[in-house]
Amino acid sequence: EYSSTIVASTNPHGVCVFTQGYWKNHPELWPVMSLTLGTVSYTQAQLLAILAKPAAGNGLLILAHQLIATKLNIANGGDPGVVAATVAAADALIGGLVVPPVGSGYLTPASVSALTQVLDDYNNGLIALEHCTTATQTSTWGQIKGLYR
Repeated sequence: EYSSTIVASTNPHGVCVFTQGYWKNHPELWPVMSLTLGTVSYTQAQLLAILAKPAAGNGLLILAHQLIATKLNIANGGDPGVVAATVAAADALIGGLVVPPVGSGYLTPASVSALTQVLDDYNNGLIALEHCTTATQTSTWGQIKGLYR
């Protein structure tokens, strides 16, 4: 039986961005298995633990959630140009802090607010690229034919 991967998108350029929630729930689609936040490198398992941890008033987590999604979107083909300065500023602000639950770093929510807003806008397709409206789905040819019978 044949199978095929079908990718559907409303974006004519074929590149779109996903939110932190999408990346948290689809680790099998991550384009990279590690990322650096500030000056600290994290494995995919650590990044997933960070994404799963509620921010609970810790600006470091609030910023890390959006920064992880942004870096995954860029690694997935997203245009880094419009957020490059924001990503650099976020990494500089994080520095050597280790993000919970991996570490116990902390930043005030107010100190990350402006950076987080830009990254959130990027990840939601409000600047530069469109937000992805559909995900990759694997179907057999028989399933596809069944849709049109």
